[in-house]
Amino acid sequence: MTNTQKNNPHRKKHTLRNGLLIVLAVVLFAGICLELYHSNRTISTTCYTMESDKLEGNFRIAVVSDLHGKKFKGNNEYLYRKIRDENPDVILTVGDIISRNSLKDSDMEYLSEVLQNLCDIAPVYFSLGNHERSNDRFDDIIDTVNASDATLLEKEYTELFTNAGKVRIGGLSYYRRWDEEANTFVSDFANTEEAFTLLLCHNPEFYLWGIRNYSLDLTVSGHTHGGMIRLPFRGALYAPEQGWFPEYDKGLFHMENGALAVSAGLGSSPEFIPRINNQPEILIIDVT
Repeated sequence: MTNTQKNNPHRKKHTLRNGLLIVLAVVLFAGICLELYHSNRTISTTCYTMESDKLEGNFRIAVVSDLHGKKFKGNNEYLYRKIRDENPDVILTVGDIISRNSLKDSDMEYLSEVLQNLCDIAPVYFSLGNHERSNDRFDDIIDTVNASDATLLEKEYTELFTNAGKVRIGGLSYYRRWDEEANTFVSDFANTEEAFTLLLCHNPEFYLWGIRNYSLDLTVSGHTHGGMIRLPFRGALYAPEQGWFPEYDKGLFHMENGALAVSAGLGSSPEFIPRINNQPEILIIDVT
């Protein structure tokens, strides 16, 4: 190489530019890897507070939704520890703990283990999601839930007498305005002036399509996965039934006849699609 080539300023600029591009590519790749880890392997705790004149004191609710058979580090001990640290009065599992293609005996064992570990923390109330409803082993799922210490609520409700007051907890996994049986259940469930009414309903759309017409203090849902992909400054990209840029993708929404809480959930569906800018979520709701 001649001295002219060594001292060529254009060659030096070209080498510097290539070096910068490599550094930027490495930083971008590292950023993408970090984001994918953050949005798929770590868990956030999102806390909301709502007031009710039916309760005196604090009633703490933890919501677990849309696990889809996922295992966080430590065989989900990370998940249980996060919930245990919040010291909830009740834990609500609002559906899709396993997926519709979870057909092995090991999937039933997974469901049993999750429920039993949650029951060791606080009383657990279980409501079905669309994946459990459409699973070919539906009867086995029901048997598994009933064999655990969790309480399955399907067009049923129970009443708790807590330190904060009376709480009526019910579950409904399917609703349409013309479904007389579902409307009869919701009407009966809502018919109380003494108890705080807490409905588990996996699909927030069911609430939006008609359940909202009944006086319910709080309805808790999942299903949206927080939109799976969340855009900066814009929110969820897409949610089933709600379509593009959904309004009720995650959060606590105060409506005319009560409140709707939507959890962003913990897993993915299909499971091979990663969450992006969308950290798995445990929802904590304090009712005071």
